[in-house]
Amino acid sequence: MGLFIFTTNAEASKKNPAKVDLTYYFDSRDYNTLNVQTSLPDLPWGFKIWGFIDIHSEQNNTEQRFDLNRYFFEYRLKRPFFPNAKSAWKGLGFEIEYNDANGTDNSVVRTGVTYKHSVPFLYNNRSWVEWRYHPYETDGTGSQVSLIYSLHLAERIFISGFADLNLENDTDNRWLFEPQINFKINETFDLVLETRYNEFEDANNALDGFGVAGGIKIKF
Repeated sequence: MGLFIFTTNAEASKKNPAKVDLTYYFDSRDYNTLNVQTSLPDLPWGFKIWGFIDIHSEQNNTEQRFDLNRYFFEYRLKRPFFPNAKSAWKGLGFEIEYNDANGTDNSVVRTGVTYKHSVPFLYNNRSWVEWRYHPYETDGTGSQVSLIYSLHLAERIFISGFADLNLENDTDNRWLFEPQINFKINETFDLVLETRYNEFEDANNALDGFGVAGGIKIKF
């Protein structure tokens, strides 16, 4: 894993400051996760970075569930095609995504297009959905269709998460999805409850692909 440092201009940083969220989960499969989520929304030339690191302990090992010894991270460099558009074209953009995990030959870069739009009929017009399609992957295994979302149900309750469909060239397609309900306590803390499904894990006889994880989020 690496350390990335970016500098933005002072005016942009005040308008949309960098954000870091920490969430600690207890998974029903007897392991824990520390999630570190980072957002840098005002880079030069309209670029943005969003990403996260998940640091896990091993599944089905109650005695060592606090031993966080495996990781997965994902970072996305994004930019809208038409940032000044007044129509629906404003939501169209492109991104480059980098993934890596512990072990060998686990890194991959994806490139593709995105489309983000609001969901105006939900609470206070704060909800949105983003559709993503990555036709190119550097490991040559296939492509990916993805959906991410933030759906506000009330002032202090919203659902966030993602669903990825990995379109594999030489094996079955694989789903990953993690919808999470968030209960806002105050400006610093949320309680969260997440459903997790990973079809890659489900295909491994030593792992369970489905779990439920509860935890607490700290927002900086």
